[in-house]
Amino acid sequence: MKDSKTSTDRTMKNAEFEQYEKTGYLTEPYRIFHLRDCKEQKFDFHYHEFCKIIYFVDGRVDYKVEGKTYHLKPYDFVLVGANVIHKPEIDVTVPYERYIIYLSEGFLAAGNEKGECLRYCFDEAERLQNRVVHFAPESYEELVGCLIRMEQIGQQKEEYMSDMLLKSAFMEFMVLFNRNVIRQPKAYITTAAYHEKVIDVITYIQEHLSEEISVDVLAKQCYISKYYLMRQFKEATGYSIHQYINEKRVQAARRMILSGMPASQACYECGFRDYSTFARRFKMIVGRAPSKLE
Repeated sequence: MKDSKTSTDRTMKNAEFEQYEKTGYLTEPYRIFHLRDCKEQKFDFHYHEFCKIIYFVDGRVDYKVEGKTYHLKPYDFVLVGANVIHKPEIDVTVPYERYIIYLSEGFLAAGNEKGECLRYCFDEAERLQNRVVHFAPESYEELVGCLIRMEQIGQQKEEYMSDMLLKSAFMEFMVLFNRNVIRQPKAYITTAAYHEKVIDVITYIQEHLSEEISVDVLAKQCYISKYYLMRQFKEATGYSIHQYINEKRVQAARRMILSGMPASQACYECGFRDYSTFARRFKMIVGRAPSKLE
């Protein structure tokens, strides 16, 4: 009986530390891929430490982002910010064509004397909690022209000052993209499928990371059975509420530490009650101790 209890405790402890998979890597400030395939591809929920834009050309794809499901249409742009949890569901019976742009946080932080920066579109997506944009038809000639030019320049690495030309093309694309977002504020798609209570929970968690958060508190806030809420949240996001809270707290702490805050302070700012628990979870999720980022 004792062995059974020990095994159960160990299983619960392992489940507590399960995490979303961090995938992909970016060693340059930016990259572009143009892909067209019809192969079996299955993705789990995951995130990246960089930002990503997908330009959907053709195929049948549902994109799940932070509890919402977007049925993509040709010419949609999907905005996936750093540490945003997502996964595509792809119908492999038809070809899937898309451009994928990887963008580092450092590149997007570039701004001008007015205080404008290249990450405006991602900030708007986060504020609105809508991650897909579809512009008016007249917007696409310039934007797609930039994508083609970025792809072509990226294939000419040995040419004279191709790195400068590539940077210029990426900058031009992001400036034009953000201008279209500003001019067309209704371009963000609001027809995603989602469970309203799950989105309420995600919003509450993001706004109260520094506070004590439990499933009981969340269920009370949403006027819903906690068991029903737990099932719906897991179905929509792939993970338990507890795992999601840990992930968001650690990623928030990581940003604070990288911006210069001591790890010991970031620990408490993000809702952890003791440093040892924070350090253990941070290392499991980020891959290194918080002190190694300071």
